[in-house]
Amino acid sequence: MNIKNRLINAGILLAVFITAVLIFSYFTNRRNDNMTADMGVTTYPQVSFSCNGFNVNLLSGYAKKMDIPAMRDTITPVDGQTLDLNIEAYGNKINRLKYTVYTLDGKDKLLEKKVKKAGKGVSLELAGENLLSEERVLEIVLSLDGGKSVYFYTRIVDSTNDNVAECLNYISDFHENALAKAEGTGIGTAIEPNEEGDNSTFQHVTIHSDYNQVTWGSLEPSVEGGERWYIKETNSTYTSVQLEYKVRCKGEENEEDVYKAKEFFRVRHIADAQKTYLLDYDRTMEQIFDPTKKVLSEKGVLLGITSHDVQYMVSDDGSTVSFVQADELWNYNKDTDELSLVFSFSDAENSDTRSLMAKHEVKLLASDDDGNVTFAVYGYMNRGEHEGEVGAAIYYYNIDQNSVEEKAFIASDKSYGTAVYELGRFVYYNVGKDMLYVVVEGNLYEVNVEKKGKVTKEVIVEGLQEGQYVVSDDGHMIAYQSNGNLTEATEIQVINFANGKKRKVTCEEGEVVRPLGFVNNDFVYGAARTADTGNTVSGETVVPLYKIEIQNSKSKVVKTYEQKDIYVLDAQFEENIITLSRVRKEGAAYTGTVDDYITNNEEKEESNIYPESYVTELKETQYRLTYADGISDKEPKVLKPKQVLFENPTAITFDDDSASDKCYVYGYGELQGIYEKAGAAIQKANEYNGVVVSSRQSYIWERGNRNLQHAIAGKDNEIQTIRDRLNAGDAPIDIMNDISKERGMDYTGCSAEELLYVINQDIPVIAMLNASSSIILTGYTESTISYIDTASGEKKNATYESIDEMTQGSGHAYIGYVK
Repeated sequence: MNIKNRLINAGILLAVFITAVLIFSYFTNRRNDNMTADMGVTTYPQVSFSCNGFNVNLLSGYAKKMDIPAMRDTITPVDGQTLDLNIEAYGNKINRLKYTVYTLDGKDKLLEKKVKKAGKGVSLELAGENLLSEERVLEIVLSLDGGKSVYFYTRIVDSTNDNVAECLNYISDFHENALAKAEGTGIGTAIEPNEEGDNSTFQHVTIHSDYNQVTWGSLEPSVEGGERWYIKETNSTYTSVQLEYKVRCKGEENEEDVYKAKEFFRVRHIADAQKTYLLDYDRTMEQIFDPTKKVLSEKGVLLGITSHDVQYMVSDDGSTVSFVQADELWNYNKDTDELSLVFSFSDAENSDTRSLMAKHEVKLLASDDDGNVTFAVYGYMNRGEHEGEVGAAIYYYNIDQNSVEEKAFIASDKSYGTAVYELGRFVYYNVGKDMLYVVVEGNLYEVNVEKKGKVTKEVIVEGLQEGQYVVSDDGHMIAYQSNGNLTEATEIQVINFANGKKRKVTCEEGEVVRPLGFVNNDFVYGAARTADTGNTVSGETVVPLYKIEIQNSKSKVVKTYEQKDIYVLDAQFEENIITLSRVRKEGAAYTGTVDDYITNNEEKEESNIYPESYVTELKETQYRLTYADGISDKEPKVLKPKQVLFENPTAITFDDDSASDKCYVYGYGELQGIYEKAGAAIQKANEYNGVVVSSRQSYIWERGNRNLQHAIAGKDNEIQTIRDRLNAGDAPIDIMNDISKERGMDYTGCSAEELLYVINQDIPVIAMLNASSSIILTGYTESTISYIDTASGEKKNATYESIDEMTQGSGHAYIGYVK
């Protein structure tokens, strides 16, 4: 071949190559900004506070001003009229510092000051009449170069009489002595081992676990990078603290394993006796999945010490599994022998404290035939495009392209706990249609995110009230009343966002139908007769359900629950068990009776990959994702997918101006639930020895923060008004709403002992004995409760147990109010 022909052929080959590159680039970067990258390092500064020799409440910064009442994650004690602030700038130039003190509800600004030159340490002056007479919210704003402002929030309180130093010292000693397994240091006498403690696992250890579990067995723990101290509550009765840290422990398959740990303490110091008591203790740990170590066996993927509730999804062909471990999302592909870290806020190259802040949750939404995964990250965004923001980020992991693409980000100005709880329940993304479905304050939105930066939102249904709609756990199904309000609707619309299918559920003439929930893919609903409309003993108008049905995806009723003269007011769902709150008709009112339960036997589809526990002597109960046919190669290739970046990422905001007052339950340092009824919230908080607050941050209930005995004084006129109106036949909830300016609280379901906190706040409590008779609780001692007989006006005393027996006929209906 001559030179000319060679040159021609070379030119043709070059042209073909260039064309192929261009075509490949077009299809690879189609709808992308021709760019993939790592998430990027954390850039924000942090602040913390000095408290009795401890560095506490290390705060992450927010990118914008947040909703003040929602910022109750920590509380910082103030001893005197100054507060020592520590600033970790991480290379940022702090041009100015401004701090503002607000009331808990955020309505009143009590103090505002500026600091022009803020170094590493700043003393914040908090002088002012009544400034710290009760809990407040402190907002700190750091102004950085480039005009950027970063916001920080904590509650503050005068801690002069709270014995904080003694409590912190006790917690520090207990923590260190447990790690060192130090004998004779009081741990054994402080804990309360009993049958409630699970001594077969180190994943969850409580005050009821035995000494060996509390002191880490033979794991030989060593804390890495120090502990992060967060004060959650403090008052004259107790102080609650949560420690977060990484801990390195002796291993089995590996020489050592590293874990994320959270340790919660609630302690009381009695100054007169110079004695500190451990009131509650709760520790969790989760093994960090480290692909540089042995993470595969011939049976499957080794997760080690982790929660029994392993979150995972399997591809249809059974070769690929995606799973969440220690706030990270991983994917293992058996066919290609590849292990991918799909998502993590932890930055291996720059592992500073900021990337370790545990203020988010990763949730798997869907997995397809090939193992591609749709997932969401809820809460505070530690780094990346949305650093410092709170919300829900929806991602799509393409296993072939080894890339993660953000589909949408839903912004929120609430706390990370609220975002996790609310957005985490009501968000779903359909990959095929590029459609996002989200429920915000009763409005169901369909959001088209196909074109980046050009978001179109359509309201499918609006104005739904609490109880009118339910969403499945993974968000892919919703059911809502489609032709009327809660007590009038005769039709329910059921939508499957995954396949677009819709169906309707109707009822007989003279009836209403109400959605209750989902168990796997089965829909649970109830029917009520409008003729049965009535009031509970507390005065709430209800249309009780006489029948509960469970319907499968093919609209076939697979189970019916119906009992003569028994009605259902509500249903709670936990795994495959449905708890029914029941009432019976007594005269003109509905009174509570014992709960009943429905068990749904439908199991999840079986897969060749499933979580399985196993036990070893050192690490006790552990988990693995077992492959039914095993794994041959135990040294997989490790991949780290890139993020697909866009010039105009899809950011979505919704108006959230709801004024509805709900009950927020906090326990073990975290938001544990949001409830409509105070009674249900108090019962939940009692499980965690926690607190209940309103949307305005008013305290509804606290475990333990009360006097040992108390008598309501100076409210004779109020109590007489309550008595007169009850005798006149007025509804108890109406009476309390009138007295408190619409802040009445229904405590139905609580025990008498649980209501002592309310009485201690000088709030009389109406206790219904049955549908027509009642008493008014006005005080208590360590063993008895004082009350006034509504009919006779006679003052009497009874034991806690006797009060519970007396109110059994009303289903333990109690009514009060919040200040």
